[in-house]
Amino acid sequence: MRLFTSLLTSQCPLCHSEASIGRFCPTCQEDILSSRFYAHRCPHCQLALSENQHCPNCYEHRLILSHIYTAFDYIPPLDSLVLQFKNAQQPHLARPFAHLLYEQLRQKQQLPSKDAILIPIPSRTASLHKRGFNPATLFAKHLARMLHCPLNLSVLRCHDSQQMQKTLSRQNRFLHSSQLYYCAYRLDVPHVILVDDILTTGSTMDSAARALIAAGVRQVDAMVIARTASPLA
Repeated sequence: MRLFTSLLTSQCPLCHSEASIGRFCPTCQEDILSSRFYAHRCPHCQLALSENQHCPNCYEHRLILSHIYTAFDYIPPLDSLVLQFKNAQQPHLARPFAHLLYEQLRQKQQLPSKDAILIPIPSRTASLHKRGFNPATLFAKHLARMLHCPLNLSVLRCHDSQQMQKTLSRQNRFLHSSQLYYCAYRLDVPHVILVDDILTTGSTMDSAARALIAAGVRQVDAMVIARTASPLA
């Protein structure tokens, strides 16, 4: 029995206490989900706001996305976990991240219909060679299994760029990303959910969503692991 139990348990990615494989421990999960339920944030882009504050992100550039869902805010100590996932060869973290977002959607009764198609944001070729995997794709694969939704890895393509988005200002991100993505073929479907790891200004998601809508998609939502506390200036 002890051997069987050990096969079903692992360490919580956050506090390292015992947890089910591919999940945060119940205490950490509850703490993270509670912070998501009670924090004041923009209902559209999910930016954390002070009370009665208008969203500066949507005021400057309202994203074309219909809904955005995030697992948690990109703040300590969870931000370091995201960086470990992306840059320290810890792809196993995709599963607990996906489960955390799934639980949030389930508790809020926001689970998407099973005909929604999940599409991860494609990586630049240089990033893919450096990491050996696309974090958004790995996260999307786990989400698709949990949500029982189809996954499309072929339609959305990326024009490789010489300058990475994270080095640009907010305004330049939107200018730079406007032609960053394209669709390999027409996609006449009612609902697509874009999947990525971190949402900052939303310029990446916005550009990808516009490419999908131009290809025939009628509604584009987004699901991400983490939302930054504030957009870049």
